[in-house]
Amino acid sequence: MIWVRELRVHQWVKNLLLFVPALTSFRFLESAIWGSLLIAFAAFSIIASAIYIINDLVDAPNDRAHLTKRNRPIASGSISSALGLWVALALVLAGLGLGFFAGLDFLLVLALYLAATFAYTFWLKKTVLVDCLTLAGLYTIRVIAGAVVTGIALSFWLLAFSIFFFASLAWVKRYAELEVLGASGKSKADGRGYSVTDQPLILAFGTMSAFIAVLIFALYLDSDAIKALYSVPEIGWLAIPLMMYLIGRIWLKAHRGQMLEDPILFVLRDFASLLTLALIAGSLALAHFGWVW
Repeated sequence: MIWVRELRVHQWVKNLLLFVPALTSFRFLESAIWGSLLIAFAAFSIIASAIYIINDLVDAPNDRAHLTKRNRPIASGSISSALGLWVALALVLAGLGLGFFAGLDFLLVLALYLAATFAYTFWLKKTVLVDCLTLAGLYTIRVIAGAVVTGIALSFWLLAFSIFFFASLAWVKRYAELEVLGASGKSKADGRGYSVTDQPLILAFGTMSAFIAVLIFALYLDSDAIKALYSVPEIGWLAIPLMMYLIGRIWLKAHRGQMLEDPILFVLRDFASLLTLALIAGSLALAHFGWVW
């Protein structure tokens, strides 16, 4: 159980972003791409667990002073730093080895993700604003990897939407952390460079990014690109108010101090958010296939 916590197995759900290109292009019914996608998912998950261990090794001093992070296995001493380092190295090698079987192009993207996470762990997460932009990039790299491993062309629209939407999630994560810190009487985040007084600015950045993402989707619905993919694109407009509700709910929960985890994990555990996602997917599927299935 200790290693399940340390490897953050529950965080592997973020790697479902690899499936986004197949879903948005409606090619998920092609069985030929699933083998590559599953290998890619496993490779990203193994690499992600290795990075979590390394991150815990680096953050151990700050984690021991944190209200909840002090209970992490390495910070609490349940797992020794030496053992954690060896396991992390083994996982990196295993993840890269598995990525090789998914193709050289995918392996290069996986290596880019690994390099970016290392840069984030050791340097970028300590730099105000840059840390959130890097997190948005790490989410987006997963989408890019999903396109590369399946050979699906990554559209400008999906890439632009992803960058702004994931930037908003990165901002909301930082905002929620500061909200919890403020409620506990602290004024500054250890090792992050943010203070509780930065919340209004982060709120502005995050909500702006979110609604830019919605605007990009609206422009996509009126573009020539949609005509080749959707039979009745007008139905796709139903997704816009649903997206606005989803974004609003996430930020409202963060503002109320109820976002105690990663926003993606929150969405996947929140019934109202899951229902909204299902309705968004249903409206887009209906727009694609038309009224007659």
